[in-house]
Amino acid sequence: MLKSLIGLLRVLPLKTAFAFGAVLGEGFGRLSPRVEKVRRNLRVVFPEAGGEELDRVTRASFANVGVAMAELANLDRLWRDRDERIEFNVLPGAHVPRRDRPSVFVTAHFGPWQLTPLIGRYYDVPLPVIYAPEQNPYVDRTLNRLRAAFANPLVSRDGGMRMFMRSLSRGESIGMTVDTRLDSGEVVSFFGQPAMTNTAPARLALRFDCDLVPILAERLPGGRFRVNIHPPIVPSQPEASRDDKALDMSRQINALFESKIARQPDQWLCLRRRWPETVEQQHA
Repeated sequence: MLKSLIGLLRVLPLKTAFAFGAVLGEGFGRLSPRVEKVRRNLRVVFPEAGGEELDRVTRASFANVGVAMAELANLDRLWRDRDERIEFNVLPGAHVPRRDRPSVFVTAHFGPWQLTPLIGRYYDVPLPVIYAPEQNPYVDRTLNRLRAAFANPLVSRDGGMRMFMRSLSRGESIGMTVDTRLDSGEVVSFFGQPAMTNTAPARLALRFDCDLVPILAERLPGGRFRVNIHPPIVPSQPEASRDDKALDMSRQINALFESKIARQPDQWLCLRRRWPETVEQQHA
């Protein structure tokens, strides 16, 4: 079924594929047991939202899941038409990715986030990208074939940290998605609440003396996209300990993600519990 669905999304005109993906995603949301997890996450983001508003944003969030699937299914087409479809935007204070300037790139499951690893291919920079393997091997293989458009290595989350350290030691860049809960992470504020957060990107950047660079993508009218390269995250207190620097840099990353999610909450892919249950209960 997945193969047929992807095949359909690939033969449709892109505008139609994205619209169809949104319909599929919203339909999935009506049936998915994850809908309550999404609502609980959004309650923390918008504690003042009423029930109708929360329902609307929840439906839109699932529509975003479907659009993201359509984008992944057509990643090779988007890359082929990149001059018309994708704008790579280096924000003020940021720098163009280079082979001789290794960086730890971080992004969030926000908007067309699956386009962010294309910076490696666009700027001809080796960029291993970590991903969470699917439990179903067939689904995992199918999705990874679509991700081949990245033209860079895919690193399974299982054991991925060792490979990332080897890449950084060779002077290569790496890419990670770090907005989800990590039970082995550290407590960092997210929307004013304690959240187990992956601080590995900051720790790796400090250990290997390289830049920590957020990358966030956005959808534009007409089936176009913009991939924004942000200025590097630097410690607020250069004289602080390495542990304190890592926590501070991770807080800055979370704050950047907050600012984007607060403006467009429906663009956040938040299908798993983000905060401790005690926090969710406070916002029930």
